[in-house]
Amino acid sequence: MTQVVDSSSDGQQSLEPRISYVIARLERAVRGGINERVRPYGLTTLQYTTLGLLGARGQPLSNAQLARRAYMTPQSMLAVIDALEKQGLIRRAPHPNHRRVYPATLTAKGRRVRAACDAAVTQMEEEMLADLGAKERATLLASLKACVRSLRAGFPE
Repeated sequence: MTQVVDSSSDGQQSLEPRISYVIARLERAVRGGINERVRPYGLTTLQYTTLGLLGARGQPLSNAQLARRAYMTPQSMLAVIDALEKQGLIRRAPHPNHRRVYPATLTAKGRRVRAACDAAVTQMEEEMLADLGAKERATLLASLKACVRSLRAGFPE
């Protein structure tokens, strides 16, 4: 997936990959890197993401809330929640006002595993960004967030 780019002073054209293609390759590489680093803790990327969502909020979240935040169907999220609960990483308790809602929270073990996985993923991100200085990293993050906002996929201003 390439596009023609006029990048030379003599008017010659070169083929460069489309930005969307580069982003897709990066997304696959990042997902693979995360999977590799959380696997020793018995997790998948989606399970790690769920632990991260619960830890970031610091409050119980329902299956539907977690599914929306992780861009998953409620059915898929239920499988993730069940696996995390079986591993003792989360706990669910009935909602006081809704009989069929069982919000999830991290257990002490879940917090420890999340912290260890966070450290491993931070190391992967450092490897990925090793050739970028602090200003370039900040610009990259701001640019990517602006792209996400432009597609109405999150990060409201």
